[in-house]
Amino acid sequence: MYTPADPKGTTTTIIKPAAAALEFSAEETAVLTPFQKRVFHLLKQIPAGRVTTYGSMARALGTSPRAVGNALRNNVFAPRIPCHRCVASTGYVNGYDGEIIQRTSFTRTDAGGAPTGKASQSRAGKVKAGMQGQQRRKKETEPPSGTNIQMKLDLLKTEGVTFDSKGMLKNRYKVLFDGPWDVLPA
Repeated sequence: MYTPADPKGTTTTIIKPAAAALEFSAEETAVLTPFQKRVFHLLKQIPAGRVTTYGSMARALGTSPRAVGNALRNNVFAPRIPCHRCVASTGYVNGYDGEIIQRTSFTRTDAGGAPTGKASQSRAGKVKAGMQGQQRRKKETEPPSGTNIQMKLDLLKTEGVTFDSKGMLKNRYKVLFDGPWDVLPA
């Protein structure tokens, strides 16, 4: 099995992870929708050094990749709930904290500089905006700059997951995780 310590391992043997209990306070639990709880439960099962796709999570939940992406965009518990471990089905880094850089315009120096390209910032839902207060409102007025995507790349790099200068996952078949999933009932 592939691990960051053993990069020559295979992905054919997958050990089912223990169901990680969500560790939220009562106040935190109160702001989550049932769907977000289910998505976050899956995220906690992705081991460090591995990533999954929005599509893989959507198949496990019986929903669409866009719905999974919306739940991740509103994740106020990042990186404790590791939404940075989710990428597009093509292996593209995609978005982080509501910021997206279009794949066709994504560029980054191999030295790990901040990514550039045509970026957009989507607004978070009421829960995320409310929980992060003034700091969040200030951030919404700033144009997207690639810094959120850079944070995702940095988080994944510390776990041993790397991307090329076009934002595409390296060692794709060694780092992709596709379950088995322990899915919470709807």
